[in-house]
Amino acid sequence: MGSTKTLGDGIWRLLRSRSLMETAVFWIVLVLVYLAISGLAGLRGVGYTERVDEASRSIAFDLNPVLWLPDLFLHAYPPTDPVPFLLWWVVLAAVIAEALMVVIRIFRGGVRPGTSGAKAQRSRFL
Repeated sequence: MGSTKTLGDGIWRLLRSRSLMETAVFWIVLVLVYLAISGLAGLRGVGYTERVDEASRSIAFDLNPVLWLPDLFLHAYPPTDPVPFLLWWVVLAAVIAEALMVVIRIFRGGVRPGTSGAKAQRSRFL
């Protein structure tokens, strides 16, 4: 049986980059995912929908709750206060990029020293 210290080292080992190439790929993926998220947030039908409010004779915008999450609890207006939304997109992009890097690392191998391949990577902790 492994100790909790060993378990923690295994999880952190997955998150650390092992080479300059992995670090560069992470940052490239992070930037591309951020650009994709910000682009999707501005697309009508994906990031927002418009509806005509006949009672007040105006147009109302419904924001996508995943892409515009801070709006759920801050009720901020994105054009006048974009900082919470930009920070949310950075956090979301970082989580997606890191998850992608972990998946690539698991399939490529090299989680534990002396092992290779996806079959050797499986552990009861993951």
